Amino acid sequence: MTDDTSAPPPGKTPGTADEYDRRDALRAIAAVVRGDGIEVDSDSTPARWTIAVVHPVAIPGTDRSLKLRFKIALGPLPEIEAELWGLLTAEEGFGRAQAKTLGKRVKAACLSSSAIEKAKGRVDSWFASMAQRAAGFGDAWRPKGFAEELGRVIGFGGRIPRLQTLLDALEEAFSTAAARVGLKVRREKLEDASGMGVYLDSFTTARAMIRKLRLYVGPTNSGKTHAAMDRLAEAESGCYLAPLRLLALEGQEALETRGRPCSLVTGEERDVRPGASFTSSTIEMVNTSKIWGACVIDEIQMIGDADRGWAWTQAVAGVAAPEILMTGSADAIPYVKRLADAMGEDLEVIEFTRKSPLRVQEEKVPLAEVRRSDAVIAFSRKEVMGLRHDLLARGHTVAVIYGALSPEVRRAEARRFRDGTADVLVATDAIGMGLNLPVARVVLSATRKYDGREERDLNASEIRQIGGRAGRYGMHEEGRVAVLEGETINPVRRALTSPPVPPEDPRSWISPNLSHVEAIARELDTDSLAKVLRTAGQELLRANQTFRMTDLEQRIQAATAVDKAKLPLAVRDILARCPIDTRDQNNLRLLGGWATNQGNGVPNGAPDAAERFRHNVGTDVELEKAERAVKELTAYAWLAYRFPDAYPEMDLCQERRAHLNAFIERTLAERSLARACPVCGARLKANHRFRVCDNCYGSRLEERGSGNGRAPGGHGRGGRGPDGRGRDNGGAAPVAAAPGEKPAHAHFHHAKPGGGKPGGGRGKGPPRKPGGPTKRRGPPAA
Repeated sequence: MTDDTSAPPPGKTPGTADEYDRRDALRAIAAVVRGDGIEVDSDSTPARWTIAVVHPVAIPGTDRSLKLRFKIALGPLPEIEAELWGLLTAEEGFGRAQAKTLGKRVKAACLSSSAIEKAKGRVDSWFASMAQRAAGFGDAWRPKGFAEELGRVIGFGGRIPRLQTLLDALEEAFSTAAARVGLKVRREKLEDASGMGVYLDSFTTARAMIRKLRLYVGPTNSGKTHAAMDRLAEAESGCYLAPLRLLALEGQEALETRGRPCSLVTGEERDVRPGASFTSSTIEMVNTSKIWGACVIDEIQMIGDADRGWAWTQAVAGVAAPEILMTGSADAIPYVKRLADAMGEDLEVIEFTRKSPLRVQEEKVPLAEVRRSDAVIAFSRKEVMGLRHDLLARGHTVAVIYGALSPEVRRAEARRFRDGTADVLVATDAIGMGLNLPVARVVLSATRKYDGREERDLNASEIRQIGGRAGRYGMHEEGRVAVLEGETINPVRRALTSPPVPPEDPRSWISPNLSHVEAIARELDTDSLAKVLRTAGQELLRANQTFRMTDLEQRIQAATAVDKAKLPLAVRDILARCPIDTRDQNNLRLLGGWATNQGNGVPNGAPDAAERFRHNVGTDVELEKAERAVKELTAYAWLAYRFPDAYPEMDLCQERRAHLNAFIERTLAERSLARACPVCGARLKANHRFRVCDNCYGSRLEERGSGNGRAPGGHGRGGRGPDGRGRDNGGAAPVAAAPGEKPAHAHFHHAKPGGGKPGGGRGKGPPRKPGGPTKRRGPPAA
């Protein structure tokens, strides 16, 4: 970065800039606004801004007020980002004067952000909620004493916490204080009224039986599931419960190859075979009222998962069969033992050993040395597509598997790898379950992942689950697990050579079912599903020795979207379980619209986005949109099975879903994935260095120059974007992330028209954060 009057440094072409210049400029701007509590993550692209907020609040019931300090994330400022690049690439360069000028704009943008008032509103709502809850304690509540406790809580040792951290601390302080004046009694009363305090008693058929629990544990490729399926096929009837539709489909096939006709039941489909006494289903679809001869519960280690573990608890506790066979890793043993003790049932643990050895490859793998039958593992769709691009450029044929793909497409991609059409597989940890693949070596591109809440190190169970896919018995003599160049092998070695570490809390997760929801609503005298679920999540099972409440946040978000509909509580509870991505506001609006129509007696038509994909193969932008469209159709099918009158176009839905899946399969099978501008859809040349096209970028410059408040392509600032899915986001359509993945962001690294060489190209990317994914140069449009 240059001074106002100084010449460009030697070797620097006037009017050019790169990512390093951008970060230096952002730091200079941050220095200007730091006194206002504004900070920037300059390593993020686009940069992400945060602000420290001071919010005075009055403690209800006292004359005391507290000044709360907390940080909130404002996210990117697209217009600032674009203007910064314009200044950086201007002939005069970027200096202190420009930093001060842009700092003022950053300050104005941050201080006027609606996120500040929303954050303050969350704090005020918490205090209002606290006052309402405290009012129920009558004279026993001592607000002045609680005010003193809050004064100590909000200190944080001089640090300024994030808003959620502050709210968690406030809630914890209130819970502790309230317990001393009777909240514990209220919770017990609520648990008793709901039935969640005696969760096991809700499975009357299973409790009336004498059951035998058998736990088959061992690493991947040890034959435990095969042995369990042999045992299941010996029974007169039975069910196989899987975490994924792919596994449920494999379970159906496995039973039928053993001469047992088997039906298939998943959230959005039914394949009922006449006379079949066996059923293979996804675990959430378990039938606990029917008596079975035996049951296999696969991937039992998922019982420890905070989001989905409740389904495994429900199956283990509720399936009415004399023999319950559970298969999975040894990580599940502490959870199942505690649950078996609570049920008073015998548990037999049978250990299996791996059929082919699994070894740690100490030598790191350069991308150029990835070979046939390797599976390269990344932890976001963006990284998967970037690795695919690089490997295709090196002459490989590549299959890809990631969470945003439907089960049908995942299976098609797995088939391409299995039959040799693709010699290398690039996948997320979605291959950890449900796919049997001829992988010789698993190569981790990173040992950290974003799990939907935070970026963290892979845990040992995840590494074992993913790494265990290497060395398929009968295809490869041994399996190897390695890391890409730039990563460390240490966590892989520890995970594969050390026994499982017992969990700190081996209690099983449970989730309120309809009877619990209705009972809590009666106790609270409310018809709000969101309030019922929020109360359950905050207050129930705090002291239970066997169970703990699952994370209900996504269900609460969906409940909020459907609560306004004129529908009974029971119907809204089903709608709130619909498999949508609640982090995507478009999905929440779609679900809310469906619910409103259903309440008004208006049939909902199947989403029609598939009609825009009638050509043979698509671009990178069209691929992502097609994936989102499949998810919407899947959600529609899920609802259509439950409410056929309100969602009558099931056949059309399945036809469109099949069409989109075929389109995605053809696009992924292409040697080169064509690129397109996410704003206008225009195709980009393969060597185009930027995410948006020159015309759309130029339109943004004209818009800023004319001040007409219009976005590229004629879309107003407050209008819908070019794909009809929301307002324009700084020159790029918003890109929704798959579950468990970080959201993708647009890049605006254009040089000023008529200026020098543009910066921010492939060879000038910002360095990754320490401990992040490997320093690999990805494609410009990944």
